[in-house]
Amino acid sequence: MKFLDNIKNQLKPKTTYEKKLFNVIGYYPNDISLFNEALTHRSIKKRQKHNERLEYLGDAIFGSVIAAMLYTTFTKQDEGFLTQTRAKIVSRKTLNKLALDIGLNKLLKHQVSSNRSIYGNALEALIGAIFLDKGYDFTAKFIEERLIEPFISLQELVKKVVSYKGKILEWGQANKKQIEFKLVGSYGKDHEKTYEVMILVENENKGQAIGTSIKRAEELASTEAFKDLIHS
Repeated sequence: MKFLDNIKNQLKPKTTYEKKLFNVIGYYPNDISLFNEALTHRSIKKRQKHNERLEYLGDAIFGSVIAAMLYTTFTKQDEGFLTQTRAKIVSRKTLNKLALDIGLNKLLKHQVSSNRSIYGNALEALIGAIFLDKGYDFTAKFIEERLIEPFISLQELVKKVVSYKGKILEWGQANKKQIEFKLVGSYGKDHEKTYEVMILVENENKGQAIGTSIKRAEELASTEAFKDLIHS
């Protein structure tokens, strides 16, 4: 019966939305409601569901697929290398870029005034929806063939610094310098809040930045300080 339902679903006329979704994920969903949920941000007031639960699920699936991919690709590298490389791929910056690369910004329903991290979050929610709709193997293939292979060079990625905050803390420990991250303030409504963070080195301001989370602001401030302290 489920097989016949799937056949009927594939044969019925498709909406413009479904056709656009097909261009992103490569198939017509069996359960379109999953994708409606995945592509609805919580800033939409008149909605039944938003995508944060699917984002949670997709985050776990994405991390699992990337871990397996790196394990089989870099057979001679240790656990530390694999962990750092995975962190680069699952970072908010990379997820945001991938979401824009596949045109997810044209499908996401939201009322947020700036891009920020909503598209990367939506990509994770989309992955969660695909997993529930088609299973793990199909989702892994989607991630590898539609996200990683077209848009990410693993060889180039491994050359990049994984965390400027981590590098700054390592530098401080090596040079016996006190490093402190200070929250300057937070601004905006709950669904589009920003945070301002200052990085102090021996009580001297060496970088200050605003981000959509405290962690993101710390990383941005560390990027500024890294250039000043280590590459000056």
